[in-house]
Amino acid sequence: MNPRAEVPALVDGEFSLHDSTVICEYLEDRYPEPALYPADARLRAKCRLVEDFADTQLDAALYAVTVLEFGRSERHPEMHTAAARDMARLFDELERHLGQSDFFCGSYSLADIAVVPHVVVASFLGLAPDASRHPHLVAWLGRVQERPAVLQDNADVLETLSRLQAEKRAAFDPYRVQWRGDRLEWVIKNGFADWFMAEMNAGRAFFPLAVRT
Repeated sequence: MNPRAEVPALVDGEFSLHDSTVICEYLEDRYPEPALYPADARLRAKCRLVEDFADTQLDAALYAVTVLEFGRSERHPEMHTAAARDMARLFDELERHLGQSDFFCGSYSLADIAVVPHVVVASFLGLAPDASRHPHLVAWLGRVQERPAVLQDNADVLETLSRLQAEKRAAFDPYRVQWRGDRLEWVIKNGFADWFMAEMNAGRAFFPLAVRT
C-alpha cells in the first residue's frame, strides 16, 4: 500500500493512502469530530508547522542513533553526542513553541500527536529534555502521556515489543535500512558521510524505489 515500503499506510475500504500528513488531513476531512486541527487559521498553520518540524527535524535527529543503539545494540559515541546536541537545540525550539500553554496550539491537536512519539523515543535513548532547560516541555510530556489514547498506544508498543522478543523477532531489520530526505541530510551535515558510505558498501542502506540493475 505504501510505495516507500514503510509505515504508515491507511486502507479505508477500496481507498488507500500513505504519508502521515496526508493520512491525517484525510481523517480530518472524513471524520471532522473530534478535530485534529485547531479552528483558528493561524493556529492551524502553527499546527502544520509543528507537525512538519516533528516529521522532519525530530525524526532525522533520532533516526541513525535509533538504528544503531536500539536496532543493533551498538554504540557510536560521536553520533550519540551529535544527536544529543541536536535534540537539545530542537527541544529549545519546542519549548519556545509551547510557551505557557498546556499544548502547542492551545488545545490538544495534531501538533501534540506528532511530537510526542519523538520525545518518548529520545527519552528511551537517553536524550530526554532537561527539566531545568525545558520545564514546559517536560510538563507537557507528562500531561500528554496521561491521555487515554497515548496510554493505550504506550501499552500497545510494550506488548508488541514483548511479543517480538518472545518470538525472537526484531521490530525492524537494522541491517537493511531505508534512507531518505532529512534523515540522510542529518547524517551528512553532522560529518558521518564516511560512516554512511561504509553502510552503502556493505549493503546495509538503500533508498526508496531505487532502480536495480
